[in-house]
Amino acid sequence: MPTRPRPLVAVRLIGPTATVTAHAATIAAQLTAYYGRDRVTCRTSTRPAGYSGESRTYITITLKEARHG
Repeated sequence: MPTRPRPLVAVRLIGPTATVTAHAATIAAQLTAYYGRDRVTCRTSTRPAGYSGESRTYITITLKEARHG
């Protein structure tokens, strides 16, 4: 199984769902622009948090892998 490269940046946000969603979109866009949209891949993953109405969002920024072929 291929392994993923180590992220350049990893962010975890926990809080009210509307707040986390808004901040995650802004942070992901800023990090992608900073590192270069053509150089990095931005992944986000959202899951429920421990309390009702809250969620956890994970943002990872990794270098794009060179394509072979």
